[in-house]
Amino acid sequence: MIGVTNPRVPVQIPDRSARVQAALRFAAGAAPGGSLSSGLCYLCEQLALMTASPIASAYVLEAGDELVLRGTYGYGREVLGEVRLKVGQGITGTAVETMRPVTVDDARVSEQFEYFPQLAEERFPAFLAVPLLSGGRPRGALVLQRESGPFSEDDLLVAVSATRALAALIETERPAGAHLLLHGDGNHRGRALGLATLLSRALPRRDTRRAPPGELGAAFFEVREEVLQLADRARAGLKEQCRELEEICSSLEDVRVEERAQEHLKSGVPASLALERIAGEVARSLGNHGPAGRRAVDIEAFLGAVAHRLAAIDPQRVRRGELLVSVHLPGVAALRGWASGATGAICATPPDDSTGVRLLTALGLPVVAGVRQIFESVSQGDRVAMDSDSGDVVVNPSAAQAAAWRR
Repeated sequence: MIGVTNPRVPVQIPDRSARVQAALRFAAGAAPGGSLSSGLCYLCEQLALMTASPIASAYVLEAGDELVLRGTYGYGREVLGEVRLKVGQGITGTAVETMRPVTVDDARVSEQFEYFPQLAEERFPAFLAVPLLSGGRPRGALVLQRESGPFSEDDLLVAVSATRALAALIETERPAGAHLLLHGDGNHRGRALGLATLLSRALPRRDTRRAPPGELGAAFFEVREEVLQLADRARAGLKEQCRELEEICSSLEDVRVEERAQEHLKSGVPASLALERIAGEVARSLGNHGPAGRRAVDIEAFLGAVAHRLAAIDPQRVRRGELLVSVHLPGVAALRGWASGATGAICATPPDDSTGVRLLTALGLPVVAGVRQIFESVSQGDRVAMDSDSGDVVVNPSAAQAAAWRR
């Protein structure tokens, strides 16, 4: 009997494609010792490459049922911590509320779509949102976005398989935020201690009603008059001259913004969508510096207030003794915060990028600007101590630190 020898078959080593390389890096995990945001951004980058998605984002569920953007690939790092949703709000919030994946080929026509002008998400309207679960509890959401859909079942399986690593990173790396010391550029107006109220630039959920031109015009008029009245009050309380206050008022009185909104309305675009489009155009101009950039910030805030008024939604409430926390500090937000009894403000961008910083300074309120890490470090309702003389900001100070701050 002739023996049969089995031929030796060499092993196959897959080509090191970009997707395979990204999968290997994802499997290795984020480098230890980094912040939660840096780790999530790293994993989002690998997922974007693995799924051929221009955008990959990770939201973390924090206090008050709030979903906070803590990691992203495709959007600038400056939006981290600023973009916030409630559970059940928007496509991402719906995925967390139902604890099921949610996908849509064109979010722009979805009832659940929540518009954030700083993201300009209309560029990537195809969404896949998957909840991040740990022991059956929601910890956040993973969101993939593309220029067009649909997302395939293979995409869904990759995204679902990745959620455990993201949830585990949140479980182990999420910073408590206690006694975290940050630094910025203070305006030398003393100290303040209070609860953080994080200002949102989100426009209210889209209203598809065909609002008549008069209704849109009335919303512009009412918001303009309200803010101009606050400006009159502020003039009486100024401790020094403030030309930025007049900048704010001139932005409100620029009729071209309202005229453009009315043009959209006449062409058949719903009023809320018209405001979204104009806000998006304005937001994309924020790369400008100096007066042009400050004006864009104020116009965007004005449009947001008009959108809230048109939708019959109260603007974000600031309570007496709270601290405003924002990326930019628009004049409209600064006026409302001052009138409501806010005790100070912190913003991520430099002081010259916002009219609100100079306005609050002229009104005698402490402000610390240029605190780039503030949104990575603070959550809604956190206690914050700030010293505008030294530029120090302490997130969640201890009882001893808080007592020393009051002296």
